[in-house]
Amino acid sequence: MSILRICMCGVLWLVLLAFGMNPARAEVCLTTTGFGSLVDGNVSRAEKTAFDDALFKAYLETALRFVPGSSSMELARVLKTFVSSRGNQDVVQYKIVSRSQLDAMLILSMDMKINETPLREWLQGQVLTTPLDLRPRIILVITTRGPGQSERHEWWTSSTPKGYSPFETQLAKNLREAGENVAGPPLHITKPPAGPDKAIILADSTGADLVITGLLSHKSIDATMMESRLDLSLMDSRARQRLTSTSTTLKGTVDEKTMHDLLITAVMGQLREGIAKKVVRVKPAVSKRTLCIEGIRDNDTYQAIIAALRSMAGVSSVTISRVQGHTACHILQIQGNLQDVMESLRQRNIVPADMIIEGDTAYFRILNQ
Repeated sequence: MSILRICMCGVLWLVLLAFGMNPARAEVCLTTTGFGSLVDGNVSRAEKTAFDDALFKAYLETALRFVPGSSSMELARVLKTFVSSRGNQDVVQYKIVSRSQLDAMLILSMDMKINETPLREWLQGQVLTTPLDLRPRIILVITTRGPGQSERHEWWTSSTPKGYSPFETQLAKNLREAGENVAGPPLHITKPPAGPDKAIILADSTGADLVITGLLSHKSIDATMMESRLDLSLMDSRARQRLTSTSTTLKGTVDEKTMHDLLITAVMGQLREGIAKKVVRVKPAVSKRTLCIEGIRDNDTYQAIIAALRSMAGVSSVTISRVQGHTACHILQIQGNLQDVMESLRQRNIVPADMIIEGDTAYFRILNQ
């Protein structure tokens, strides 16, 4: 009998090791709702649209755990491109929880499990995970001339600058919405700078890492037509080095504000590529903690606990580190703190258990029933 018991324990731990040693994907489980329009009674097309909508929301909810608020608008702008490129390949599992229809709208509520690793890597590559205070500080030093012959705006020529020009104000707004760290003009300038190095001098005096400098010229061709030329350079003030430069000319029967929007749209991509070269790429903070599960009596309970851990949004991976008797210890890679992980595990009510946290190690002690 004792030999049989030993053999059965050996089989159990072989099973545990077979499951526990497999490399774990960073999976996250979410409940999302998707909407799809019913056109000409085409239910299958509406279901596909609702599924895609739910999947996008799952990606967005997952991404927002890693992206600071300062970059959330930029995330919303560019995420669709990433989701389209991935198709359904990151969907590990999904289940339609409920289905309803409101007028010509199909509504699907879904439980969805996705592999978040490609998303995290993409976010890091797009420098969307870098918080505002770690992004380079930027100042704008752009001369605006016209459309009238005597019109000229250079905020740095006054010892008490009143603020950016309308063009600089709009460019600063767009850059901030994209998550960039754009400073305003200083409140006071001791000695207004002049000469070719004025932009670098101003950047140094305000503590800016980068400066966008150049000239915007407006010229009225006739009563309705305006021609505008924009020449900009992005400078590294500390290295005294030009990172990128761009020029564009536009002509049209539009007002000055619309012309500003068009010019900014034309140069925004190149400016942000240059800025990205100086952004510190920050990986989402991941820490390693130990979890020991004690009193394991059957494989189903053990696998339910491991599955619950791997489904948590804050748990990147779970791997076995040690097995002894009826205890299995694991290395968890988590975002956040161990207390939150254990509280989430407790709420799953998988099996009656005591939980203790000592430093970086948690103990999940299954109670005999």
